[in-house]
Amino acid sequence: MQKIDRKEEESWIDLAITGNPKAFSNLYRRYYNQVYAFCVRMLHGQGDPEDTTQQVFLEAWRSLHRFEKRSLFSTWITRIAIHTCLSLLRRTGKIRVHQEDSSESPDKATEYVWIQPESSPDEQFNTKAQRHAIGQILKTLTDKKKIVFILSDLQGMTAPEIAEILKIPDATVRTRLFHARREFLDAVNQNSHYKELLSA
Repeated sequence: MQKIDRKEEESWIDLAITGNPKAFSNLYRRYYNQVYAFCVRMLHGQGDPEDTTQQVFLEAWRSLHRFEKRSLFSTWITRIAIHTCLSLLRRTGKIRVHQEDSSESPDKATEYVWIQPESSPDEQFNTKAQRHAIGQILKTLTDKKKIVFILSDLQGMTAPEIAEILKIPDATVRTRLFHARREFLDAVNQNSHYKELLSA
């Protein structure tokens, strides 16, 4: 993952806030792949990820004057991506009904992880068949669980980073992620085709 020069980024943000399009273009190039990957995984055929990504950056440009730099730009732009994707899914009538998480506490001694920790997110999507299988399983998760799963296991964010993006407690992120991983693993194990494609 490319190392971010925070001082350089802050200078771009300051210039972009004044209306400098070149500075915003630098931010666009730096975060385009991250936002596009999230939109692809979140929408999975239920909307155009390219158009949605453009909408995310357009909203960021329009709202940049409200960015107070209390959080990282990456956190802020991801939050916009989440809201944009959910808004699109609501408009198309294809969004799942939110369900409350089970009261069951996650067992910290058990890890339900379907990817190897040392692998990069993109390495988990090296075939079209895998991408399709993962997308189909993600459709079965509630949006709350799907979002934390994508941000954590597919985009490599930590629980504290996700908590900041979603503005929820760290413990809530971990609980949702526990259930999301368990449901994902159950779906893999219950389908021989998925198991063959996705099992290590």
